[in-house]
Amino acid sequence: MEIISVPANAKTAYNRFVHQHYPPVGAFMQTWEWGAFQEALGRKVGRYFLKRNGETVAAFTLVHHALPLGLSYIYAPRGPVISHAVKEQEYFDIFDSIGRWVREKFPELIFIRLEPPARSFMDGIETDKFSIPPYYIQPRFNLAIPLHMTEEEIMASFHSSTRSNIRRAEKREVQVKIVPSSEKLFDQFLAMTRDTIQRNSGKNAYPTPTYFKALFETIPILGKTDDHRKLSIGTFCGYKGDEPAAIHFVLFFGDTATYLYGATYSRYLNSKVTTRLHWEAIREAKRRGMKYYDIGGIDEVRWPTLTAFKRQFKGEEFSYVGNIDILIRPRMYGFYNLIRRFQKT
Repeated sequence: MEIISVPANAKTAYNRFVHQHYPPVGAFMQTWEWGAFQEALGRKVGRYFLKRNGETVAAFTLVHHALPLGLSYIYAPRGPVISHAVKEQEYFDIFDSIGRWVREKFPELIFIRLEPPARSFMDGIETDKFSIPPYYIQPRFNLAIPLHMTEEEIMASFHSSTRSNIRRAEKREVQVKIVPSSEKLFDQFLAMTRDTIQRNSGKNAYPTPTYFKALFETIPILGKTDDHRKLSIGTFCGYKGDEPAAIHFVLFFGDTATYLYGATYSRYLNSKVTTRLHWEAIREAKRRGMKYYDIGGIDEVRWPTLTAFKRQFKGEEFSYVGNIDILIRPRMYGFYNLIRRFQKT
């Protein structure tokens, strides 16, 4: 197998491969645009095709992450993207090829972390070259709502309390608009996140303001007739009267619209604006010909309340095996895991 760097003029071909060969959940993290966003955060990014007998069988974006003491590793979020023509039992050959290439090209790194769209690991993968961490970077489980039915049928598939909350939001005159990004909107969202954090007993699940600023500077804004082979972002704002009550950010790529982040003012929770925002994003995704609305990660242990809320939308649940770490410097990898456990403690 041969691994080649993808040049800037092959952006369309790269996104086309990701679009054609990725499962419903997580495709946006391997798009060209998401790589540009990672670069805006100050990270080095590389994009690659893996070819077998001249045919592209995988594509992946690698993001370099710095560690203390001048060390670093690279990470392929929800990657590599593997051709549908490749059988899952052949994945090991792809991982092995990437590992041998990384050891030659980036010998200074500690490891490379892959996050393949596999549902199970092959026997014997955990060797002196590979390690399977006991934790996950991206959610292990995601819930995505199929959009092949009519709006009425989708609504009817929801739990009765979800249908009731959508109607309640309408009766309480909650309005939803897709709005352009602006400095004022950004400030409102940050204020909502602070309110949400306080409501959650100080638990912060949000990245930094710098993250959101880079997101809107690099990801194209959702247009009226977007090409879904390009990643774009829509800002859904729920209003109570003239006052913004909640904001959701939704990514559009390929066949899936993905809920990314949202926040709500506590004083408007009773209006059920959050449920209404998801419903309007679902309707917008369906209008644009998407096949799924990914409402995000679920986990009964880590996020029991949030998981119960999302499951009331009655979507399909997708599970993934998690991370595969390919070791480049095994001793330093052991030291990295020791420090990581110490920091967690």
